[in-house]
Parts: sequence; structure tokens; C-alpha cells
Amino acid sequence: MSSSATIPPFTSDQAPIPFLIHNAPIAASYISKTTRSFFHFSSWLIRRIVSYPSIIILSPLAILFSISLYLFAPAIVFMEALLDVFVFLPYNLAVYVVDAMYPVYVFCGVACITGAVVGMLARQLVIWLTDLGRLQTQPTEPVANKVE
Repeated sequence: MSSSATIPPFTSDQAPIPFLIHNAPIAASYISKTTRSFFHFSSWLIRRIVSYPSIIILSPLAILFSISLYLFAPAIVFMEALLDVFVFLPYNLAVYVVDAMYPVYVFCGVACITGAVVGMLARQLVIWLTDLGRLQTQPTEPVANKVE
């Protein structure tokens, strides 16, 4: 009996695990061959695109691109200046202010948390002392006046 790459039909009376275990090497082989073929094709395509004839075709485009950069240089510099004034300067200013105010922010945050904790503890202490004071002073019943 020779080993073949055909998958036997699955019948409903068989358990699926042995069927899957039997066919796992076939599926792994197919996935491996497909992946290897894909990488070979990708490698061939990249080598073909970057080959010498394409460099000869692309060199005039590089010259045209360089010339266009020289032509658009004033607009590029103007846009860089606008970007610097309207984007980078406000961002850097905001970062500087936030960085400078960080100690104040931390101080106020710690003060608020400490105040809340001390306030809650003081409130509990007052409630506890009030309850303790009520326990010590028991109201006495008034003595009835005896009429003779």
C-alpha cells in the first residue's frame, strides 16, 4: 500500500479525533508547500522589480523628482514654517507648561487626598466620641412629688 495525499471520506459513524489526527500531516504538508511557494514567488517578484533594467527606467524619474524638489523648495520651506508656528510651537508650549505645573498638580492632588482621609477619620472620631458620651450619661427618672 503506497502513501497517497488523498483524504479518505469522513463518515458520521467515525470519531472526529482519529480522522483529524490521520489527516493532520497531509494538511501540514499542504500548508508548508503553499507557504514555501508564496515566499518563492515573493522573492522572485522583489528581485524582478529591483533588477537592473528597472533601475535604468527609474533613474530619469529620480532626476525629475530632484528637479521638482528644487522647484517646490520655497513652498516646502513656507509650509515647514507654518507647521512650526501653528503645530509644533503650541504643542511644545503645552508640554512645557504641563511639565512645569506637574509638581503643583501632584501637591494639590496629595493635599486633596490627605484632606479627604483626615476629614473622614475626624468625622468617625466625632461620631465615636458622641456615642461614647451618650452611653455615660443615662437619663434618670424624675422622682414623683409625694403629696401628704
